[in-house]
This record gives sequence, C-alpha cells and structure tokens, in this order.
Amino acid sequence: MDIILIESSLELVPEQIRYHPSVVKNALKVGKDPSKVLLDISLHYHAMRDLPNREKRGRPDIVHTVLTMVLTDPEFRGEVLIHTVDSRIIKVSRKMRPPKNYLRFVGLMEQLLVYGRVPLEGDPLMEVSTLTLEEVIRDRGLILLDEKGQRVNPSSLCNSKEFIGVGAFPHGDFDPEVRKLSGSSLSISDKTLETQHVVCRLISSCAQG
Repeated sequence: MDIILIESSLELVPEQIRYHPSVVKNALKVGKDPSKVLLDISLHYHAMRDLPNREKRGRPDIVHTVLTMVLTDPEFRGEVLIHTVDSRIIKVSRKMRPPKNYLRFVGLMEQLLVYGRVPLEGDPLMEVSTLTLEEVIRDRGLILLDEKGQRVNPSSLCNSKEFIGVGAFPHGDFDPEVRKLSGSSLSISDKTLETQHVVCRLISSCAQG
C-alpha cells in the first residue's frame, strides 16, 4: 500500500503576503528572508486572512505528525509521497527519519522547499519532483479517502495497486481537479477522522491482516 498525502498544508510563505508586518516580524526573529519561511497559521494568522483557500493552508504540523508516525512504523513497508496545496510533488525516501522536534522539522522543510532536496549533498532523503500528480498516478490510479465516499473496511485497501490518497489539510474539501484524477472515493469510518488517524487505521488494519 502506497500513500499520497494530498493537498498537504506545506508551503513557503506565498508572495502576496510576504511583506505583511507579521510575516516580516517573525522572519526577522529567526534571521530568515520572508520568502524562505514556512507558512504557519499560528504565526501568520492575520496575514493569511485574505489568502485563497485559507482554511486548507498553514498547517505543516499535519505532515510532521504523519511522517513521524509512518516512517518509524516497522509495519509500514510502502511508499509515501507528498502532494502539496500548491501542487508540488515531494518524494520521501524510506530511509528518512523526520526530526521529532517540530522546530527542527520546520527548518528541514524550509530547506527542502527552497533548495529542492534534503540533504543538499549525497542521496536525497526528500526531494521536490518535477512530476505532476497526474503524472505520478497515471499508470496506477488514485483512490481518495473521503468521509463522503463509499464505506469500506480499511483492510480491503492493503493490497491496492492504486495509490491511496489521504487529505493532509485541516479544513475544506479536495480540489475539483484532484477529484477528477481519482478513480473512486472511499471512506474507512462513519466519523470524520484527522489525517494521522486515517493513516494509523490503514497501517493497523494491514498489520493485523
């Protein structure tokens, strides 16, 4: 089972708010250029008020939580890809061990998005790809996990040849363009689950099988 974190809330501060006072102030605090800082709603709330799709942005902690869980779980042997809210594809090596400390993770993601890879030399542990989501899934397809989708047992997805797409944004719905790429929308619970709980249930179900 290979997972794509879809529309992940992981991006640098976008150009339209780069010179907002709160963005500049927080960038100066850490000695960085505002263009090289990760967008974080806890720091940039006021600057983000007029951003398109604001409800889906500024939550890099979601990706941090999922990667920390998945990449340290010996039961998970699949591949993890990240599709960001600004449509980048990030490849993640199975050798990657994300920092458990969130601030260190933020620094690593800033380096990744600025320079396109981490580490800067040697074999990449994470790398920004030139591929689009459509190109990534072209030969295999994509199943979106969606609370509105057809209810299935998570164990039925363990041997799926299609990528399993899990939304990695805090609020809102999948972009219509993403839905067009998906062959089907399925649900593994009658309740709304956070991203890490969806992934945890998938891994647990497959481990029990």
